[in-house]
Amino acid sequence: MANIMTANMAGFREAARLLQAGELVALPTDTVYGLAGLANSKQAMARIYNVKKRPQEKALSVVIFSPEHASRLVKISPLAQKMMDIFWPGALTLVLPAHENTPTLAVRCPDINWTNAFLEIGFEEPLVLPSANISGRPAPITAQQIAADIGDKIPLILDGGTCATGHESTIISVIDGRAKLLRLGALAPERFAAFDIDMDLA
Repeated sequence: MANIMTANMAGFREAARLLQAGELVALPTDTVYGLAGLANSKQAMARIYNVKKRPQEKALSVVIFSPEHASRLVKISPLAQKMMDIFWPGALTLVLPAHENTPTLAVRCPDINWTNAFLEIGFEEPLVLPSANISGRPAPITAQQIAADIGDKIPLILDGGTCATGHESTIISVIDGRAKLLRLGALAPERFAAFDIDMDLA
């Protein structure tokens, strides 16, 4: 069964140690709890799909610890940069053209204290961080919900209390200068009124 530790510096250090070893860790975010693994580890990626029973065709987004890290992974247009300036760190996932391996990549910079803590201890590798639950079930907002759902499949859950919004991130693609809403989430659609975004989810 997963060890549940408080989301403090000791917990962050243990989480970083496990992540660097290729393990999975449940972490609180500004939306819901996420199941973290190294984005550059095929082993960790395979484990996430297995633990979540996630369909292989569903791509995983990448979490970075600082907005400045985005340019390492994706090509940033002026429109994407404006959105990043306003909504990052925060509950916006942007799908942007990738530099390598895949045509596009979904990237998010969450507004949560452990990102700075990880940077302090020298950990800044990109993570994949889907919701910490079996696919199709409600996304967890407490450590106890994770323990009940997948606690027997991961070594560590960091307990940061109840997540602030309880909704997953809003996803918007910005490709070839055009922006399109892909998923409604924690950010209300009216927050994007200043941008020319196709809001039709059909």
